[in-house]
Amino acid sequence: MLSFRVHGLEIGQRHYLLLPKMTPKQMRLLAGRLEGAGYSVRQGDSLSARSRESTIHVAPSGICWSTTDPSDAILPAIPDILTCEKERVPVRDLESIYLTRRRLGAGSLVRISTRIESASLWDSLRASDGCGLAPDEHAVASSLIKKSAGDCEVLTDFPADDSVPMICGRKRYYHSRLGCTLAAETLRSVRAKGPRNSYLFRSGVLKLGRLERLDLDWFELSEELGDWCSFAPA
Repeated sequence: MLSFRVHGLEIGQRHYLLLPKMTPKQMRLLAGRLEGAGYSVRQGDSLSARSRESTIHVAPSGICWSTTDPSDAILPAIPDILTCEKERVPVRDLESIYLTRRRLGAGSLVRISTRIESASLWDSLRASDGCGLAPDEHAVASSLIKKSAGDCEVLTDFPADDSVPMICGRKRYYHSRLGCTLAAETLRSVRAKGPRNSYLFRSGVLKLGRLERLDLDWFELSEELGDWCSFAPA
């Protein structure tokens, strides 16, 4: 089971904290804590907390960002957030938090929904040799890759047969086709960098071979996600 551990990243002019995927109750709890600390709080699809020094944004998908380090404001609320009971949701709703997929001939295209490993932030992370794939996102992606038969297309920092090189900043990477076991073993997360690393593409899309078992066991996987996901299958 994945325990929560603070992961903060500075990308460009912004500071980011990776947080658990939060329920409405947890978002209200966090808003109350910030208001108690003197912030002016507004809630919509995400939470904005304003003070004279900075504005902090928090999305329930599990990402916090600000132009100044938000740790002192956010982290004291984490123990209370983690003690909240998980919200039970239908399996398909839980899956939709993490991925969307469609058939591609005999294979599948799966898009992993990531906190910061996408779009322009993906470019910055690759150029700086960083990684922001959260532990729960890594668990879901690697579980899917392991269930796939054949090969998987990923970005790597090492060459494989027929790899196509590409440059991000001053870093060299490769568009590679790996066996699924190797792709899952080398998939990098925010927790650690290995001697050889693979990454999701900028779009978050995994091009997989045939999935031997189409559906993930979300009851089992939910236990593995631990503190990083505040939802559980009903």
